[in-house]
Amino acid sequence: MKAITLIWLTRADLSNLNSGQGSGNLTELKTYANGTKPYVSGQATRTALFDTIARTHGDKFKCTSERPCADVSNCWSCDLRGFLATKEGEGGQRRWSPIKATPGLGQIPSEIVTDLLTRSSVINKDERASKDMRLANVQLTDNLYRFALVIDVDNIGLVKEPILEGENKEQRVTGWKEVVNIGDAERKTRVAALLDGVFNLSGFAKQARAAASLAPELLLAISQETYNQRGLKALEVDDQGNIKVDVLANAILENIDLGNTVIFGGSAEVVKNWDEVLGVLEKNQVEVMPVYKVIESLKSSL
Repeated sequence: MKAITLIWLTRADLSNLNSGQGSGNLTELKTYANGTKPYVSGQATRTALFDTIARTHGDKFKCTSERPCADVSNCWSCDLRGFLATKEGEGGQRRWSPIKATPGLGQIPSEIVTDLLTRSSVINKDERASKDMRLANVQLTDNLYRFALVIDVDNIGLVKEPILEGENKEQRVTGWKEVVNIGDAERKTRVAALLDGVFNLSGFAKQARAAASLAPELLLAISQETYNQRGLKALEVDDQGNIKVDVLANAILENIDLGNTVIFGGSAEVVKNWDEVLGVLEKNQVEVMPVYKVIESLKSSL
């Protein structure tokens, strides 16, 4: 297993899951397709994922993304997030994250509504109490979102550095040496935690008071022997809420032909053309199971 690709659909009720800069007292949704569909940035998705994992494995996150410790062996944050750690007079260390996430794209054109929020407080000026009233407007919408994530299994807990020979302009890379390798057992632990993080995904914007789960309701999982980022649109949905079955069928068939393992989980309530989806899965002998069993199946195959 070199990589795991996860593509999922999930519904969110009226919410603001990722906002832009805003203007004045208005918190604006991030949108695309000429403002008709909302989206959640890949950065916000990754942040929510790592925050979800840290709720269960807080002792494994030794630093913050703003102040990385660069200890890939012991710190899950530096290993999974990646980092750029500068050192005065020496340049710095850099690590690419083994976790790649797409934006969460709203699939259906939806109406945006504005919620008026009020905040009042009592202030004391020259020992005379007065009430300060502030107003804010937040844009909200509901939608069906598509997310995708690729886990570079091989490079979790692994750091290689180039072997350099020669000096100045004559210096050449002659090979690579491992400077960190956490081993298979610890690598399995971290991948399993990532999979659990996807299943329990939460912690997006505006969730200090409001709840909005973006954990998978329909999940297509692919266990791959070669790392790539193909098939990320496999659960693309049209404007009426139907999965594009031709795209799904091509993605499944390609992966089966390549010898990859394809697993599918979910139920009928998420999309409108569930019977067509079932037909594609049955034709390619892909079993349908609950989402949690997809996660457990992947964990058991590590």
